[in-house]
Amino acid sequence: MAAASIVAIAVLLVVGFRNHEIASAQRQIAALDVVLAEASSRALSNVAIVLDRIVEDVGTDQIRTADDFRPRLSGFDIHECLKMRAAGIARFTTVLAIDAKGDLVSHSRRWPTPEVNVADRDYFLHAKDKGGAEPFLSEPVENKVTGRWVLQVARRFTAQDGSFAGIIVGSVDLDYFQGLYENMKLPEGYSVALWRRDGTLLARTPLADDIGRPLDTEARRQLAAGRISGSYKVPTSADGGPRLVAFNAVADFPAFVTTGVTESAALADWWSAVTLIAAAAAMGLLGTLAVTMAAVRRLALFEELAAALSARDASEAQVRQLQKMDALGQLTGGIAHDFNNMLSIVRGNLDLLRRRLDQGRRDVGTYLDAADDGVVRAADLTRRLLAFSRREPVRPQSVDPNVFVEGLAELFRRTFGQNILLVTELGEDVPFVKVDPGQFENAILNLALNARDAMPEGGRVTIRTRRAGAAEARLSVGPGASGLVVEVEDVGSGMPPEVLERIFEPFFTTKPVGKGTGLGLPQVFAFAEDSGGRVSARSQVGSGTTVGIYLPASAERPPAAVPEGPVPHATRRQCILVVDDEEAVRRISGEMLGHLGYEVLTASGAEEALELLAGKDDVELVITDLGLQGMDGTRLAEEARRLKPEIRILYATGSGHAELAANDGSSAVLAKPYSSGDLARKVQQALAA
Repeated sequence: MAAASIVAIAVLLVVGFRNHEIASAQRQIAALDVVLAEASSRALSNVAIVLDRIVEDVGTDQIRTADDFRPRLSGFDIHECLKMRAAGIARFTTVLAIDAKGDLVSHSRRWPTPEVNVADRDYFLHAKDKGGAEPFLSEPVENKVTGRWVLQVARRFTAQDGSFAGIIVGSVDLDYFQGLYENMKLPEGYSVALWRRDGTLLARTPLADDIGRPLDTEARRQLAAGRISGSYKVPTSADGGPRLVAFNAVADFPAFVTTGVTESAALADWWSAVTLIAAAAAMGLLGTLAVTMAAVRRLALFEELAAALSARDASEAQVRQLQKMDALGQLTGGIAHDFNNMLSIVRGNLDLLRRRLDQGRRDVGTYLDAADDGVVRAADLTRRLLAFSRREPVRPQSVDPNVFVEGLAELFRRTFGQNILLVTELGEDVPFVKVDPGQFENAILNLALNARDAMPEGGRVTIRTRRAGAAEARLSVGPGASGLVVEVEDVGSGMPPEVLERIFEPFFTTKPVGKGTGLGLPQVFAFAEDSGGRVSARSQVGSGTTVGIYLPASAERPPAAVPEGPVPHATRRQCILVVDDEEAVRRISGEMLGHLGYEVLTASGAEEALELLAGKDDVELVITDLGLQGMDGTRLAEEARRLKPEIRILYATGSGHAELAANDGSSAVLAKPYSSGDLARKVQQALAA
């Protein structure tokens, strides 16, 4: 009877642990698949937004009938527009404009446009026969030269008379999704795949031979039956055994994402537990059942808890950057609007300047100042986006919260749309605070986006700054301390108490599947604690929600701007080599340096630059773009120093990657766009090094 009891207990434990491990694996892949489906949706949405922006650039009011499409889109200006839009998203390979007959009208990478007809392609037939303005995903096509798979995202173009005028098509490199999934660093036995709704495999990690082939999967059948997410078990798979699979539809696109794990990988820890249980049962038969079973169970529970905590931390770290980019994606429309406004300022003032000069007038200072202001504002916006999108270490510095909030509010107003009124209430005696500006910006951004999402029908969002009261400061930042309160308030539907008490839990969200990760407010909570403060929220159903960040005051003043001083000119005739693959940049940089008194040579690439250096001995400085095609700027610097060890290098960059220059010991970095004064000061600094 004792032996039978021990065996029965061992069997129950083995079965129980097995069911627990299977259920835990199903929950893990389901949560991970939600995050990946949302990330895939954001990536495709950015592509769709670019296609919509191209339609706006073209102007539907200029295409009254289908016959107007080719004359409007076949010009060089449209080719340049498509080229610029394609360059804005790294995963784009080409952007095409195709008329109602299927003839290629404009190509982002080739000019003149080649004569090609795509009337038999699935994306063209879908746009022509089924209509609708939603994007269409084509069957993937493998490039015979590069072996890379691309996906065509097509957007129908309808003339003002309602007729089918043509399509705008973006070719998306599927290696982007392959890389996105591979960066998750999934354990062995796990897999992630992106599919079309018809079952065509688009991308998968680990890489499979079935890319581009339609496959019959349970996920496709369940999606066809109306489900948007779920999980199931495959009895046999390509891995040779049973597999657990979770799937989620990609919001707004005919695609879905699956995340799977082999049953053997899910049960890897279970086999260890089985071994321990069997050993414990054998020892129990020898008289030590009670002590051994207690130790095994405590050890198993401890390892399970440690593994769960480790898995949660790893999952949070992996999706934190995705959540940050998700927030950035929501700002894309407003940012594009702001950037186009700045470009309009520059172009309009240059046009007025040209007209006055043609009239022989010289009172053009106002136009020059306005155009320069537009360039400065555009460059500042670019730097803020680059800083926001990169992972960076915490760098606290003293900031003026009123100036900081007002700057963000200008960006938010362009983003929220006409049905959201954004109001700022800035206190008059608020203290400075010492925080990481990027994290502070991200926290306010998360709160503002949550407030906007709480009012789908429109409303008012208020961002308020004020000095913390004595009681608030004592509870938030310590007895006797002073502090700042930044509050974000909406007039939305509010939250019941049971929801309000959970809003700072990681992965907890009330948003629909595919609309939120549950990491925004936990990031706000972590930022407040890391900065020595705290965060609190109050809400009432039907009356809205207010979230407040309490931060300790800082006695340190924000750094003041340093005046630039006069523009330095060359003290003697010095020779400078300018290397840039953009002809206009080479020309204007050369003219600026010539006016400053320098002798200037130019080169379109690293190879040409090295030939010039080998044949001319008096070159003292090389100004090179970091992102040259082929041999980049840092490699060019290495080769130049081999030829001339004493030569100075000045790096120019418009991508924000100045750390590449710092890696080779150079401190002189010139940020694009730059003025004549910026160039002169950096050249003087580099020559004096």
